[in-house]
Amino acid sequence: MNTTNKTIKKIFPFISKNILPGANIIVGCSGGADSTALAILLFSYSIKKNIDIKLVYVNHNLRNIAYINNEKKYVKNLAKKLKLKYSSPEITKNEFKINHKSSVENTARILRFDKLANEAKKFNSKSIFLGHTSTDKAETILFNIIRGTGLKGLEGITKLTTKRINTRNYFIMRPLLEIERVTTEKICKENGLVPLHDETNDDLKYTRNKIRKKIFPLLKEINPKVIQSILNLGSAAKETNESYELLVKTWYAKLVSVDTLKNQTIFKIKDINSFNQLTTKLKTEIIKNILNHISIPKQQITVKHIIKITELISLQGTKYYDLPNKVKFTKEYNMASFKYSGCKSYSNYSI
Repeated sequence: MNTTNKTIKKIFPFISKNILPGANIIVGCSGGADSTALAILLFSYSIKKNIDIKLVYVNHNLRNIAYINNEKKYVKNLAKKLKLKYSSPEITKNEFKINHKSSVENTARILRFDKLANEAKKFNSKSIFLGHTSTDKAETILFNIIRGTGLKGLEGITKLTTKRINTRNYFIMRPLLEIERVTTEKICKENGLVPLHDETNDDLKYTRNKIRKKIFPLLKEINPKVIQSILNLGSAAKETNESYELLVKTWYAKLVSVDTLKNQTIFKIKDINSFNQLTTKLKTEIIKNILNHISIPKQQITVKHIIKITELISLQGTKYYDLPNKVKFTKEYNMASFKYSGCKSYSNYSI
């Protein structure tokens, strides 16, 4: 059995579980080995399950026009060879300028998702497939460690996530996350395709490239299986996070209630004595979950607000605190409440 068929056998159960026969899906494709291999594998799946696929090449306008045109031509020809649909949305320089509030890499990623989501909407699809591999996942985990992260960042990329883009939810699927990059290169070769090499992946001004080109080779000198070691760390972090999330849900259900009156919703922490016995982290997560479900935009809530609320709950006597967006916090007796005017009913709310 060749590499292509072995990989098909490995990834098809995940795809079958998440994609119904007859569905439309979007595949982000740059012409590199990973996304080209993904297109080949999904084409094989589409024949069996009658899936309609559109390859989407997003033009970031960050390189010279000749290189961009070469990539577009490659992906268009790949779509033609596999009898798939094709589109090539463009990120204009003006869009980049308006949205450039962080690094070039991060801005490009945000705008790329916008374009992919727009193509999915036009194609009557909510499923966006990306060609990230286990190598990408290991790089992401190490990147997060270097940047400074909590346990969530140690999980790295996940196979299936729901992402809200422009008021709609999309399913982001990465079926190759258990496949190494060397495998995608073999799949391309077996199918008579020579993938493109993205020259920006060699540019060391980008942090991720430094990790790939400089840091990983040094780490492999110490431990040849360092990528697998990092992936194991990611799996352990995921299990720990899932256990902790369950603990938060358990305490939230035990301590928090929601009352909806005519024009007012009230979240209550029913037992302050029990709440104060929890760890700082648990108390923070419970408060964050309350604030995330009332009318305060996330960007208006800061660590200072959460620390202040926790502090007031721990003090004796009646306490008041005005939060953004006219939300009133009150602590009295053995109870704390968050009141705001809103028409949504949260009577069946759970996290």
